[in-house]
Amino acid sequence: MTDAVEQEARATAARFLDEIGTLTLATASAAAEPWAATVFFAADKNFNLYFVSDHRTRHGRDMADNPAVAATVNPDCDNWHEVRGLQIAGRVAVVEGAERAKALLLYFRKFPQIDALFQSPEGEHEETIARRLKAANFYCVRPETIRLIDNAKGFGYRVEFRP
Repeated sequence: MTDAVEQEARATAARFLDEIGTLTLATASAAAEPWAATVFFAADKNFNLYFVSDHRTRHGRDMADNPAVAATVNPDCDNWHEVRGLQIAGRVAVVEGAERAKALLLYFRKFPQIDALFQSPEGEHEETIARRLKAANFYCVRPETIRLIDNAKGFGYRVEFRP
């Protein structure tokens, strides 16, 4: 792979991470039973993916047992020519302190409506969401491998890189 191809893949991956709001997170329990969950996420310039979740969820329990995860980030499409996105393998950990504050800032920048709800909840429903958000864990997926797929460039086109 040439430097130009990798640089283009990195730029496209960064754009996807900015433009797309959800990722599908794949986890496995200690007994190797797979699970997938969709979560809202924000990314930093190093391709680290931050999301919030309750540790009591199935994927939360899986991540506590087994930090190896995979994720996909992709827009919806109608035909195979439009299939494009990211396939990511990495490790996940709960973030705390300064890194949690950084994650929250990235998250609120990407989702200003959640920031507004967090700062000034309106009504009982929003107060419940804000309270749960404040108590929930922030996680970080640190990618070890990112694969860009883009069928518009040819069926099965992919470029893999390490952040």
